[in-house]
Amino acid sequence: MNKETIIKYYDYTLPFYRFFYHKNSNSVHYGFWDESVRNHQEALLNVNKFLAKIADIKKSDIILDAGCGVGGSAIWLAKNYDVKVVGITISKQQVKEAQRLSRINNVERDVNFYERDYLNSGFSDKSFDVVWAVESVCHADDKKDFLREAHRVLKSGGRLVVDDGFLLRSAENDKEKKDFNAFLEGMALPNLASEHRFKELLEEIGFKNIRIYDKTQEALPSAKKIYRMSILSYPMAKITELFHLTPHLLTLNNLAGITQYKVIKKGLAEKAKKAAIG
Repeated sequence: MNKETIIKYYDYTLPFYRFFYHKNSNSVHYGFWDESVRNHQEALLNVNKFLAKIADIKKSDIILDAGCGVGGSAIWLAKNYDVKVVGITISKQQVKEAQRLSRINNVERDVNFYERDYLNSGFSDKSFDVVWAVESVCHADDKKDFLREAHRVLKSGGRLVVDDGFLLRSAENDKEKKDFNAFLEGMALPNLASEHRFKELLEEIGFKNIRIYDKTQEALPSAKKIYRMSILSYPMAKITELFHLTPHLLTLNNLAGITQYKVIKKGLAEKAKKAAIG
């Protein structure tokens, strides 16, 4: 999948995510529901809390948010941990929005956002204490390319934390294949890495102390929320596309909102968080 497809997806859906999904949390990812969470926004922010804990974020850390979206995690880290964060995304619109939000949250001195590719970031070797990637590695055709770059820019003993979806098994019939492919296409994903293979790649690159946390059940309420929203909006998207009011991209995205829940419920994919030492 080429970068232009991914950029087009995020540029077009940016206001939809803002108004119908993440609101003030600025979090373009699944939430993490546990006993401390009371609503969807808290679940989204709870992902940041969990990742910061397993990444052992410290005040002196310099963090690279690889695939930063509209800057939600970067801004949250700067506000809650008093760290320096560099966020990168290939979407110019996301950079502009992240910069706007950093000013609103008064952290513009602690966070910087750039239009860069996390496969070839342009940063010097050993520049960061932490590489943080929330639902962004899934957009890489070859996940090893991302891991190689992350390892290069991490300081010795630096930490990588990845929150993403992973493939558990292959589709067993035509219906599962159709649902899975609709999910990938509608979310601008080239593929999903299997959990086993991703762990192998981490080891091949040179990461140590790899820890894996299966958070599928905690993410399921968010998947269900997206499903319910999409069940209602998918027919509307088909009609507005028919009258050339919205692009096919939006129709595909709404279909993906339906099929992502089916993919998870059928056990094709999982939601997991991985931490490793460089």
